[in-house]
Amino acid sequence: MDTEFKTKIKLLVKSEKAMIDLEIRKKAKQTVWTALALIVLLIGLIALNFTLYFYLSQTYSQVASSAILTLINFINAGIFFWVASKQTTGSEAQTIEEIRDFAWKQVSSDVDEAKESVAEFKQKIVNIKSNIDSFRNDSFGFKNLVPIVTTLIDLNKKK
Repeated sequence: MDTEFKTKIKLLVKSEKAMIDLEIRKKAKQTVWTALALIVLLIGLIALNFTLYFYLSQTYSQVASSAILTLINFINAGIFFWVASKQTTGSEAQTIEEIRDFAWKQVSSDVDEAKESVAEFKQKIVNIKSNIDSFRNDSFGFKNLVPIVTTLIDLNKKK
């Protein structure tokens, strides 16, 4: 049972490690996409802002041209952040979670069995102690022998 318990613990640790690795990969991808989004957004917006500003300033006032460019910038940033948030761990995560849950159940049942064994052992010790105490309280059983001994002494005196 010891090796089986250790195996279950190892399985649990490996599944947790795999889940952490997947989560780290997911976060790394999200970070890369967010960084790329910010870089592209910055470069693109600089170029686009100059181009659109000069174009719009021919048709609209300078304030209206700036407002239109600001709206376009916010829309572009929203698209990139949306793409970054859509990164997932994939189907591997579900399989690893199932393995982890199975290992937790197995380890939990083993721990419960160990608790029951300890409780049974404790109860047996209590029973043995109470038996010893009751025997000791009877003056090592001499109280039960007193009537027999007195009868034998009386018989011996009569002879």
